[in-house]
Amino acid sequence: MFNTKNFIKNCCLFLSCSGALFAGEQLHSDWYHTNAQIRTLSQLSSDEFDKFSNSALIDVEPVIAPNKENLVGANDYYMWPIATIIEDTMVVLYSRSTCHWGKEKSQNDGQGGIRMTITSSDGGLTWSKPVDVLQAGRWEKTPFKGFGGGIGSHGGIVYIALTQGIYRSADKGRTWSLLGEEPQWDQVPKTLWAPGMRLTFDDKHGLTIWTTSGFSQDYLQRRDHNAYGTHMVSVYSPDFGRTWKSESQPLPDGLRLSEVTPIQFNNKIAFFLRNGLKKTCFGQGFSETGWFPFTFAISNIGPVGIVDTPDIQYNPRTQRMEAAAPHRKGLGPGPQGQMKVNLYSMTPAEMAAGETAWRYDGTLIRYKNLFGKSDGFNVVGSVVDETRNRRFFHVWGGNGTNTAAVFQYSISLDTDKVSGYLRNFYKTAKSTKTPNP
Repeated sequence: MFNTKNFIKNCCLFLSCSGALFAGEQLHSDWYHTNAQIRTLSQLSSDEFDKFSNSALIDVEPVIAPNKENLVGANDYYMWPIATIIEDTMVVLYSRSTCHWGKEKSQNDGQGGIRMTITSSDGGLTWSKPVDVLQAGRWEKTPFKGFGGGIGSHGGIVYIALTQGIYRSADKGRTWSLLGEEPQWDQVPKTLWAPGMRLTFDDKHGLTIWTTSGFSQDYLQRRDHNAYGTHMVSVYSPDFGRTWKSESQPLPDGLRLSEVTPIQFNNKIAFFLRNGLKKTCFGQGFSETGWFPFTFAISNIGPVGIVDTPDIQYNPRTQRMEAAAPHRKGLGPGPQGQMKVNLYSMTPAEMAAGETAWRYDGTLIRYKNLFGKSDGFNVVGSVVDETRNRRFFHVWGGNGTNTAAVFQYSISLDTDKVSGYLRNFYKTAKSTKTPNP
């Protein structure tokens, strides 16, 4: 058996040990008890960490941390990770910055933002050194104005869409180039939110970026969260970067968007959506054809309270749509009172029929405190690895005004077993203990 403790001692801090080496088998490292900095940034109590250590069904490991090997200037806050998978390699895009909120803007040295990638070809057992995508250059003009970015893979190429440009990698994320010449945006709205977190691909539309329009300048300046986007927008390039077109659809009352979360499967597209309207629930969308028009609705998952970005995946083992929803105020089913991520699911047929009642499958992550003292998540951008029988999430944890690190959570694709374990854990006395400092 692989000696995980010896591996941790011999590797740099940003290396991680997910242990998902074989289908159905999981190895756990002891980072929580041996590294005080990462333990603090994880925002996990000792009981919560034990939840991951005591089962082969779930795991949590550090991926990238603010140690001296990774620091650039004052950018010690690593956040907002999203991922794609190409063959055996996971590629994770993340942001480095000085903070989530609270520090003086004068600390911004131009080296921050959504721009960094790391890769793993062994299920998160080891990670490459970080690569700065923006070193490949930037477009002078784009229609994207907000915060965010998208990633996806197609035809052996990994693509990243940022407000600064679209980038491609032909070597599974080791090196990057800026896509094409400075593009023309004549057939695209002049003001769009940032690219959505997953890119999609099909023969007719080529490369598609999902985003939103119709948000007000108040939201652009972060003054009014009720002024989120009013339209779902696709920005697509049939020739993969030379020409761009767009199509849009108005959203129903009660649903307003910024970051857009799609999943493409079996020629269909489904959305599980961050709803910008406060005190409401997450949204959803579905198309049997993989294109407009979409059927939008408000799900039963919420109330949102403080908005955060959720995830949706299609599980080929269960053939169910599976959502991961952050609850920053600790609301929703499961344990109450602390920031958490819940898992939910329904069938594609139910979603296509407009059903909005998602099944609660358990609480995957529970931080020590509510949002404010605890910070992190952005659970969007999970990847499915059928060979390893795992779904991998990449989220961040830390203190919003200080430092943060990226962590990898993984779960078995056997959702019923995962659900049974998580539900049983929170029925025990262990779950009621006061979190350790």
